[in-house]
Amino acid sequence: MVSKARHSITHALHRGEEWIFRNPKIVLSMVLIVTILFGLALPRLRIFTDFADLLPQNHAYIKVYNRLKENFGGANMIVMAVEVEQGTIFNDETLKLVHAATQGIDSLPGVNHNQVSSLTHRTARKVFIDDQGGFASQPYYDPMKPLHTAAELDQLRKDVVANPTMYGLLVSPDMKAALIKAQLNESSIDYPATFAALQKVRASLAAPGHHIYVTGNPVLTGWVYTYLNQIVEILAWTIALLATLLIVYFRRFYGIALPLLGIALSSVWGLGFMALTGINLEPLSLPIPFLIAARATSHGVQLVVRYYEELAIVRDGKRAARNALDALFRPGSLAIIVDAVGIAVLMLGAAPFNYKLGMAAGFWGFSVIFTVHFMVPLALTILPAPKKHENANQGVRNFLGKAMALTGGTEGGARSILILALIGALGGMYFVSKVQLGESEPGSPLLHRNHDYNISTRAINTRFPGSEELHVVARTDEKGGIKRPEVMAAIERFQAHMLADPALGGTKAIPGVVRVVNKLTHNDDPRWMQLPDNADETGGLMFAYMASSPIPGALKEFINADENEADIVFYYKDHQADTINRVVALAEEGIAKIQKEVPGLHIELGGGIIGVTAAANQALHTDHMIIIPAVMLIAFLIVMAYYSSLHAGWLMVLPMLFSTLLTYAYMGAMHIGLSVNTVPVIAVGVGVGIDYAVYFMDRIREEYAALRDIRQAVVNAVATTGYAVSFTAATLIAGVVMWIFMSDLRFQSDAAILLSFMLIVNAIAAMLIVPAWCVVFKPKFVTATQYDEDGVLEAA
Repeated sequence: MVSKARHSITHALHRGEEWIFRNPKIVLSMVLIVTILFGLALPRLRIFTDFADLLPQNHAYIKVYNRLKENFGGANMIVMAVEVEQGTIFNDETLKLVHAATQGIDSLPGVNHNQVSSLTHRTARKVFIDDQGGFASQPYYDPMKPLHTAAELDQLRKDVVANPTMYGLLVSPDMKAALIKAQLNESSIDYPATFAALQKVRASLAAPGHHIYVTGNPVLTGWVYTYLNQIVEILAWTIALLATLLIVYFRRFYGIALPLLGIALSSVWGLGFMALTGINLEPLSLPIPFLIAARATSHGVQLVVRYYEELAIVRDGKRAARNALDALFRPGSLAIIVDAVGIAVLMLGAAPFNYKLGMAAGFWGFSVIFTVHFMVPLALTILPAPKKHENANQGVRNFLGKAMALTGGTEGGARSILILALIGALGGMYFVSKVQLGESEPGSPLLHRNHDYNISTRAINTRFPGSEELHVVARTDEKGGIKRPEVMAAIERFQAHMLADPALGGTKAIPGVVRVVNKLTHNDDPRWMQLPDNADETGGLMFAYMASSPIPGALKEFINADENEADIVFYYKDHQADTINRVVALAEEGIAKIQKEVPGLHIELGGGIIGVTAAANQALHTDHMIIIPAVMLIAFLIVMAYYSSLHAGWLMVLPMLFSTLLTYAYMGAMHIGLSVNTVPVIAVGVGVGIDYAVYFMDRIREEYAALRDIRQAVVNAVATTGYAVSFTAATLIAGVVMWIFMSDLRFQSDAAILLSFMLIVNAIAAMLIVPAWCVVFKPKFVTATQYDEDGVLEAA
């Protein structure tokens, strides 16, 4: 019954194929019309980074982050440091420079002016008791008074040291540097414009004896945007390299022009689809479209290679094109569908970025059926047949065949290949255990270690407690609940609990402010630097602090207007995976303990770059455990259904498992962490293995049906399809290799190396493991085959 159903489907497909070849101009016109429609949408395509797309929006931390970012600050913070070479910052020249930096940062596009902090900012004020016994305040720095006496500078230094919200956090403990911090409004971030304005501010601050450093997520993203022109240059060089490879390989016009036309058509379809659906191109994910385009080339190469093989036999251009599609339509379509579905699995990821990438790349991959798989053989039917019929590069084919005959073509050689593959996989397990979720080193792995951004990050983290912030919110059920003495004490206990981590550089929260103001009300007596024992007194001290400042929102960075949410900030020097895992575990332990002690108090994680990265890492772990196995499971099910054989499904997935395992081993050995950027690269690379394996498997079945000798079938498959696979691997590598040598973005360079490694391992696995397995185990779906009345190979 199953066999009859499969035969009827095969027969229907064959009739559809016949109609396509009877009407090549109609089909090609349809492809052209769709291409034009997609092409008209290309001007609407946008290249930009949407920070919210990178975050798992349903994660508990991100829900807290989204609720609090407008009041207490988000993860898009610019941090600038002004450092003096000699002496301290308490001199007129340096203070003037700090003030100029503060004004420059405050004037950047997209800055939230209520969330700018600096020693010289208008909200940085010294609070004191005036001669009438009332609270008063004055700015630490008055820009209208550019010159100060030595005594005034010394007093300023003492005032800063006396304020725990200034000393150590905005002025370095050694007093040689000052920080300027500014949050951006995430709803309207224009990274290129903000970064360009920031660079102008930085250039204007250049002064002898001083260093200016800038870090933060907007700065990192801004640096990435500066390389867009370089990306266009890499694209041009990549096309030139692919054309060169095609010229060297084919030395024939059709072999060069048609695969390149396939790249152009599939790219127009893919990019046009993104433009029509409003999906933006993420700069860091650009190697993936390059790889998809190169994969379109590989399918085109398979068709043109087979066309020239058939042409040498039948010496008729139209018949050769028909035979090529007859032989490759099913395995090629299977490979393309598995590719597309495997990429589309990215839509299961928690971050909107994964969903958009999966949708766009999945459609792009599937479009190859029309832009390459139909287009190439149909174009060959209407183009004049080549005058030269002989098969080029026959010497290389003969070499590959002889090499396989001496190794995998023998029973002992095939077993040796499988044993060596098993040993390699077991050895790779050691390095797989070293792969980390998240960043594996300080700074940003997106840029080279000696990049200005990473130099700035190291310099700031050397002088200060840390530029990486974790925001934790303390929330009470009732308004004004933060003023309760037990809540204030609980916040301090949580801070003390987190200080058990030696990597924590500092912390700030509302209890610290209340203690300082309480001391001021008692003649600056340090014995009164304590928390009041009732909510009314705490509220009075908070009101006194706010009333002392002529600037509204003096406590906005610490507490909300309803006084039922308070922000607790912790400072770290990096957001490596180890740091985040340790911090989150410690925080959750403290939260569970303190919430039990204080009814009605809720402590929630989620703010700052540490909080959102922790959420991304946790979601990434879940995504990773779903996406990669799902790619393999779907490949297994599709191939199994196609061949009606569990063995076939396993044999197709086997090289994928081997290459994926070695890929993770490579990542562990090279300290490349799993991130929202690397998981899509792996998912796309994993699917490449199925391309090679499907083409090999089908050629082995075809050769065995003719020869009835599994060893000779394997040798012939390697001599023919093996050569095409080796070249397609070269074209795929050519699609990303230029990133290694030309990209100043370290991540793109590392991703290109990773993809090249995966492509090479996939090709080796398909060329050795699949044939060797067939020789040793002689699977039934290979050996029990026959041609039906349509000349289609099917299971007997």
